[in-house]
Amino acid sequence: MEPTKAESDAQNATLAAETASLSQNEQLAHQELPAAQTNQQPQSELPATTTEVAASDEPIHADGSSKKGQLASRTHRLLASLIDSFIHLLVFIPLIWFVGLETFKNLSPLQTLLVSLYSMTTYLLIHGYLLYHYGQTIGKSEFGMRIQLLNGEKASLQHVMLWRYLPIVLMTFVPVIGQFLSGIFNVLFIFGKQRRCLHDYIAGTEVRYYYDMPQQSPPN
Repeated sequence: MEPTKAESDAQNATLAAETASLSQNEQLAHQELPAAQTNQQPQSELPATTTEVAASDEPIHADGSSKKGQLASRTHRLLASLIDSFIHLLVFIPLIWFVGLETFKNLSPLQTLLVSLYSMTTYLLIHGYLLYHYGQTIGKSEFGMRIQLLNGEKASLQHVMLWRYLPIVLMTFVPVIGQFLSGIFNVLFIFGKQRRCLHDYIAGTEVRYYYDMPQQSPPN
């Protein structure tokens, strides 16, 4: 049975509509393709990820030079020593008040020994935590410095106390010149090229910058 003219016309109209719809979809696809390509960036132009930025983030000064690992300047070591000395002075005030200033000026050998033990004990109480974990005193931590061995390792608390601190304390017991040896003579060695005091040479230690501080280091 052959289709009527009306049915044939309806089939032709449906076919024409489907063809027109397909053609329109193809045109839209061609228009969207360039736009998608435009939004794509080359791999080299993509911004760095957070991990990549963090990996290259090293502590540096404003002038681009890092002090980390370098020998500590004499100026910073002096300032750090002044800070530590001021703290110890505050600690000794109660002792001086207890025994009396005149007695403190003329100590017997036994009294000198007791004062030395008091000094070592308070030194450990004040700086023990920083020395144990970081090789620093309070003064040195203010300038990013630490005490380390000549091979670059952090000096242990035991090493600092037995080989760096105790010998200077024992020098004070030397008659007549004890105070000179432990004071002025000890410090004079820092003016050498290695910037090490006498107690550094005895202990085999040196003082270097462990981390950078925000401000620029002063000249030596």
